[in-house]
Amino acid sequence: MILVLGASDTGKTTLIEQLLSAWDPGEPIAVVDCDVGQSHLGPPTTIGWSLITKPFTGWHGVAVRGVAFIGAVSPEGDLEGFLQATGQIVKQARQAASRFIVDTTGLVNGELGMTLKRRKIELVNPDLIFAIQRDRELEELLAHIDQRPIERVPASSLCVRRSLAERAAYRDRQFARYFANSTTQRLLLNQVKLIGLGPDWRTGEVVLSPAALIDRVVGLRNAQGEDLALGLLRELDLTTQTLAVFTPLRDVSAVTTVAIGSIQWPSPVTGLEGP
Repeated sequence: MILVLGASDTGKTTLIEQLLSAWDPGEPIAVVDCDVGQSHLGPPTTIGWSLITKPFTGWHGVAVRGVAFIGAVSPEGDLEGFLQATGQIVKQARQAASRFIVDTTGLVNGELGMTLKRRKIELVNPDLIFAIQRDRELEELLAHIDQRPIERVPASSLCVRRSLAERAAYRDRQFARYFANSTTQRLLLNQVKLIGLGPDWRTGEVVLSPAALIDRVVGLRNAQGEDLALGLLRELDLTTQTLAVFTPLRDVSAVTTVAIGSIQWPSPVTGLEGP
């Protein structure tokens, strides 16, 4: 198993694309995408995975096998929820392939970045770590990694730092593509459980304030805790005890939990919050 570390815009995705292009398609390989803000597998706010079984020609031809909704576009504010979701997706990937690659977020600095990456390494237990750095920004983290092969890779000079606005615009495009063929589905509040995910819901409890919840990105989960799809909360009617969700999921009969995230889409300001 390969884990790829690096700050934002250092070329993590490019390296993974190169690894996949050189991979022998005769042996399936799973890819786990933990970059919840700039994801390629699954929409933003999710950790997704896929199984590569044929020559890699780009992300457009890769089908997402599963996602775990974390309710935000960064691990900040809910580190435990992020790691739990990562473990869930890694478990799915391990059941499908003996070899896989894990992409990570660009959060590597400060105490939070150090804690996140150390715990993720413990969680996924990689055989090899690719550490991409511009200077030596990962050395403090790497010094705490014992008995694991580490391949240091210089960041490509072709990598261009994207502004917050550019990163938000990418998320907008990803969300627009994901929800393009959605329809409105109605659920009864007495048949589903509402929980909160992300930094807005530190206790996990949802305060039923309908106006504040409109256009929130939500995860639609089954009884096994698997995210079947995402949705946009369009209406919460406490009089009729119903909620309306705009989602690509055509059959919501298996939905037992609606996980309400910490962001709205489209954003009421400009773009989406977060890195």
